[in-house]
Amino acid sequence: MKLFQKISIKNKIIAIILIVSTVTMIIGFTLVGISDIKSLKQEMLLNNLMNTKLIGEYTVAPLTFDDNEGAKNILSKLSTIPGVNKGALYDRNGILFSFYKKSEDIFVNPLFENPDEIEVSRTSFSKSALLIEHPIVYENFRYGIIIIEVDTSLLTEKMKEYIIILLGILIGMIVFSFILANRLQKPISQPILELAKLTRKISGKGDYNVRIERKSNDEIGILYDNFNEMLQQILNREAARDVAEKKLVEAKEKAEESDRLKSAFLANMSHEIRTPMNAILGFAELITMPDSEVTPNEKGNFIKLIRSGGDNLLRLIDDIIDISKIEAGQIKIHKKECNLNQTLKEIQQSFFEIRKHKGKGQIDIRLNENAQSQNIVIKTDPLRLNQILTNLIDNALKFTEEGFIEFGYEILNEEKILFYVKDTGVGMDHKKKDMVFDRFTKIEDDKTRLYRGAGLGLAISKSLVELLGGRIWVESTLGEGSTFYFGLPFDKLKELEKPEKPLAISEDYNWANKTILVAEDEPANVVYIEEVLKITKAKVLKAMNGKEAVEIFEKNNDIDIVIMDIKMPEMDGYEATKQIKKLNKDIPVISQTAYAMPGDIDKGLDSGMNDYLIKPVKPKLLLSVLNKHLNRLSPTG
Repeated sequence: MKLFQKISIKNKIIAIILIVSTVTMIIGFTLVGISDIKSLKQEMLLNNLMNTKLIGEYTVAPLTFDDNEGAKNILSKLSTIPGVNKGALYDRNGILFSFYKKSEDIFVNPLFENPDEIEVSRTSFSKSALLIEHPIVYENFRYGIIIIEVDTSLLTEKMKEYIIILLGILIGMIVFSFILANRLQKPISQPILELAKLTRKISGKGDYNVRIERKSNDEIGILYDNFNEMLQQILNREAARDVAEKKLVEAKEKAEESDRLKSAFLANMSHEIRTPMNAILGFAELITMPDSEVTPNEKGNFIKLIRSGGDNLLRLIDDIIDISKIEAGQIKIHKKECNLNQTLKEIQQSFFEIRKHKGKGQIDIRLNENAQSQNIVIKTDPLRLNQILTNLIDNALKFTEEGFIEFGYEILNEEKILFYVKDTGVGMDHKKKDMVFDRFTKIEDDKTRLYRGAGLGLAISKSLVELLGGRIWVESTLGEGSTFYFGLPFDKLKELEKPEKPLAISEDYNWANKTILVAEDEPANVVYIEEVLKITKAKVLKAMNGKEAVEIFEKNNDIDIVIMDIKMPEMDGYEATKQIKKLNKDIPVISQTAYAMPGDIDKGLDSGMNDYLIKPVKPKLLLSVLNKHLNRLSPTG
C-alpha cells in the first residue's frame, strides 16, 4: 500500500484497471478451468465405466460354467482400451477367477474383501489412477465382481496443456488491458496534472491571483471551480491577516501578563500562609514547658491536635498550589543527580516519625531488597520523585490499620525503572481503580470510617509522573490491600561503591563554642528559633533584614553558620547570601523561608545557599540540618 501511495496518478489509474481486469479474468478462467477439468474427468470415468460394465456382462457365461480360459480371453480385450493397467475378475466369494495386467510388475490381489458389501459400481480417483469396482449381476443373481484400474497420466497431460493455454490467453489479455488502460487514463490524469502544475507555481511565487480554466462538466470541472474559489478565499484571508496578527500579539501579551500575575499570586499565597504557620506549629511544640498552666496530659493532647491540624492545613495548601500549577502548566521538571537509595531511606526515616504522630506505630514501613542493597545515582527531579513517593506512602498509611507498607523499585531494563508502594490496607473494588487518580475523588469502601483528605494527592502524583515521562497505575483487591506502580525513564549515571547514609537526626546537640547568625524579619519567628537553639548553648546573633545580616557578618569573624530568611526589607535573602559568600565562600548558609516554589529553591541554591528549608521548619529538622553542616566544619566531623 505504501508503494501504491508513492506512484503517480497516471500509474495509479493504470494499476487499478489492470488489477480489476486481471482479478476478474483470473476468477473467470479459474471457474471455467475447474468446470472443464471436471468434464474431462467425468468423460474419462463414464467411458471406462461403460467398458467395465460391458466386459462384466460378457463374463457371466465363464463364471457360470467355471471357464477360466474364456474369462481370460474376455479380459485380454482390455489391452485395446487406452490407459488400462489391469483388470481382475472375482467370483461371488471374492476369490480371483481370472485377470489381465499390462506388465508383469503390476500386482493383482488374489482376494476381494467383503464382496457382499458392493451393491453398485464404485469409482475412485487416486493420484495416478482411476479404480472401478463393478458387481456382475444377471437376473438378480450375483455372479462375481470385476475390477479395472486405468492410468490417469493421459488425463493429467491434457489438464496441463489446458492450463498452459489458459495462462497464455490470460497474459495476452493482461497486455491488451495495459495498452487500453494507458490510452484511456489520459482524460482523467491530464487535468489533475495541470492542477498540480498550477499549485507548484502558486507555492513557488506566492501569487494567488492565477485561475485555472474549466474544461469539463464532470467532477474534475467541479474541482477546478472549488480550487478557484479557494484561491479567492485565501486572498480575502490575507487581507484580514494583519489585523488578526495584531490581535494575536495583544492576546499573547495579555496571556503572558496573566501567567506572570498567577505565578506571583501563587508565590505570595504560599508565603503568607506558611509564615504564620511556622510560628503556630513551632510554639505548639514548645508549650510542653514546665510553666504551662495546663496539666502535662492536656498539653500533650493539645500539641497533638494543633500539630495534626497544622500539618493537614499545610498539606492542603501544598496540594492546592500544586494542582493549580499543574492546571496552569507551570510545573517545570529540574533533572539532576539523585542518589536513589539515600532518597528512599530518608523517606522511610520521615515516615517512622509520621506513623507515630498518626497513632499507627504498629505498621511496618519497609524498603525492598533493591533499595537496601543497591546504591545507584540516577538523573531525575529529586524533589518531584520525593513528592510522588511521599504522596503514595501517605495515602497507603491513611488506609492501612495493620500489617505493612513496602516501597522500593525494580530495574526493568536499560530504559525503564519501576517504583511501587504496596500496603495491606482496605484495598478497593476493581471498578473504582480508574477513578482513584481523578482530582477531588476519594474512594471510601469502608462505611465505618471517615478518611480525611481533599483527594488531591494521587491526582498530583499522576500529573508529576507524566511530567517525568512515565505512567502510573494501581492494582488492588478489596479487603487485601493495594499496590501503586509507576514507571519512569531510567537514566543511570553511576553506581556508588559504598552506600551513603541518610541524614541522621540526633538529639544530642552541644554547640557552646559556636556562633549562629539568624536573619529574620518576623519577631515571632526569631523568638521561635532562639527557643529551639537554647538546648544547644550556641551564641545567637540576630538581624532584622539582609543588609543588617551582611553588616553583622563583616564585624564578627567567629560566625560558624547563617540561618537566612528570603523575604526581608532593604535586602532580601538571595542578595544577602551572595554578599556573605563573597566575604567567606565556605560559610554554610541555611535558608528557612515560606517561598516553596521549585524556581525559588533553585534560585536560592544558585545564590550560594547550602540548604533550603521550607516553613514551617520543625525543631528536630532544623537542629539536624545545622548539625550536619557544623560537623562538616569540625576537624573530626
